[in-house]
Amino acid sequence: MIKELLPTGKENAISSKELAQLAGCTSVRELQQVIAAERDAGAVILSSTKGGYFLPANKQEIKEFCATLTSRGRNTFAALRSARKALRE
Repeated sequence: MIKELLPTGKENAISSKELAQLAGCTSVRELQQVIAAERDAGAVILSSTKGGYFLPANKQEIKEFCATLTSRGRNTFAALRSARKALRE
């Protein structure tokens, strides 16, 4: 399990490449798929764009992660809206 390999706290995050090696994954893409499955099963695995993956040290880190994903999701849906509009025209 990936969760068991992760450090606690954003300041201790482990890079995707290093984590993939530790987990025995053949690629970062495979690692991402394993992490997605663990998250689907309820694991709280956080990530940052600059640091890598980690377990939350506190609720504030979870809140920051949620805010980042919410912002990313808004940007994705904005791009999707404009693309769909172009298809209708």
